[in-house]
Amino acid sequence: MLSTMDTALGIMVFIGALGLTALASSLLAGFVAAKARGLPGAWTLVVFLCGVALWSLAMAAPAMLGAKAASFTLTVIALSPLPAAAFVHLVFAFALCGSLRPVAWASYCVASVAALAGILLGVGRIMPWHGFAGAFAPSLVGWGVLAVAAALSVAGHLRLFQTWHQQSGLHRDQAGAVFVSSGIGLLALTGFAFPALGIEVYPWPVLALPLYSVALVYAVLRHRFMAADIWARRGLVWILLLAGAGGASALIATLPLALAGRPEGFVATWAALAGTMALGLLVMAPLKRLADRLVFPGARLDVEPWRDALAQAADERALSELANAMLRQHLDLGADGPGLAVVGEAVTLIGWEDAPTALRHTAARIAALVEEAARRLVSAHRIVEAEREARLAELGALAATIAHDLRNPLGIVQMAATGAPPEVRAEIGEQVGRMNALVTDILDYARAWTIAPRPIELASYLAGFGVPLEVPEGLMLNADPAALRRALANLVDNAKAMGGDCTIIAHGRSVDICDDGPGIAPEIADSLFKPFVSRRPGGTGLGLAIVRRIMEAHGGAATLAQREGWTTCFRLTFGENP
Repeated sequence: MLSTMDTALGIMVFIGALGLTALASSLLAGFVAAKARGLPGAWTLVVFLCGVALWSLAMAAPAMLGAKAASFTLTVIALSPLPAAAFVHLVFAFALCGSLRPVAWASYCVASVAALAGILLGVGRIMPWHGFAGAFAPSLVGWGVLAVAAALSVAGHLRLFQTWHQQSGLHRDQAGAVFVSSGIGLLALTGFAFPALGIEVYPWPVLALPLYSVALVYAVLRHRFMAADIWARRGLVWILLLAGAGGASALIATLPLALAGRPEGFVATWAALAGTMALGLLVMAPLKRLADRLVFPGARLDVEPWRDALAQAADERALSELANAMLRQHLDLGADGPGLAVVGEAVTLIGWEDAPTALRHTAARIAALVEEAARRLVSAHRIVEAEREARLAELGALAATIAHDLRNPLGIVQMAATGAPPEVRAEIGEQVGRMNALVTDILDYARAWTIAPRPIELASYLAGFGVPLEVPEGLMLNADPAALRRALANLVDNAKAMGGDCTIIAHGRSVDICDDGPGIAPEIADSLFKPFVSRRPGGTGLGLAIVRRIMEAHGGAATLAQREGWTTCFRLTFGENP
């Protein structure tokens, strides 16, 4: 009795392994057809996978139906060289081989001749074997057909191995992964030879066939043998895992029936089937949760650590980079996966249109946390800006008082020097002039620049600065004439003071002031527009800071730029609606 139960269980496992292989191969074929059909070799891979699925069903049918499956099984076996030829075609296409066309034609021709011979002459018969209702036993022609299929498969594997040996990087990894997965398939197929060779041993190698499908899926997805959308790749893996979980739960649920034997009577049969279904559902639930966590991790979200981490971002760019890094790590998406964009207080999800509902929900929750952090960041910047404006107002009031208190004594000193010797009078005049210039710059930097922009025709406006111009005729710009003149005068005077030539180049909404002087020292390049940082001896260090304030008032910016032929270029960029 024990031997009978062991045989029944073995047959059930055998059929289950082949059914799982057929399901996995069909799913992968459908995935490639739907998501990668435009890629070279895609349809060849689909044909090969469909052949694997059909072969699996054809070898499972005799174990279930015995001789009744002969017509279907023998036909599929006769056609088996064709998927093997498709495998050779796929491998040579992947290897980027110059002999692809002749090799493919030769493979399909040999496979077609072998398949035709198998169909016309017969490939063998279905016979009982080792407790199985039926198993395939090849004839002499059948051995020839199988030999052709095996030879084509070996040729494909040899080419894959050669590619792995010759290539490097991703291409080498791809070839190696597909080689290993297909090697598992070849090893599993040896189990089908046991009946033909008269080996009265359970065909254990066949049980590795589902592992072949899993390994092939891994090779295709992990190493991107075929390009596909990240959600499609994950969805396929999830379906495969779910199919495996379903097969495992069904196997566990039917074990009691297989061990105890078939129940007698309607009530006993009904109770046994109900118990089997309940056990299957009970086992399936945790297996499904495991598949969900493996493929779609990150459904659980601990909010407080996210808030604490996002609060460390100093600005909008840092917040965006930090949020994307945390999001992709949490959901295991990889560096090039979908993410989010932060603009001010708004957060937009990017690339989530085809994501599963659960993951979209998690991404939306994370986006809400990032939006909360963005609002705090904007609010903090507003407070800082308000404090800055208040300090500038105080500085402006102080500067105005200092200017008033200094200029009168300076005027008195200059008047008192009228009786001094010429050289003393000149020195006093020069120093008073420098002090007046410093007072003027402090007032300009501290003042609240209120601008009144209007359309300016740049060619005629810039002609008054006495330097060469490169300005398109008719180019207009919205700007405050007086404020812009102050900014340009600072930059042109600065360029002239450095020696060499100077020019003004206008393009679009930008104006560049360039010179070929000694350039800017690297140690001050990052702080050039801050107060009291000067690129020339004798400067007040406020000229570029004033330029920056004038451009900020226009809704634009003052930056350094690169232009061929010039050592230094300052770029004034105006906003669209200054």
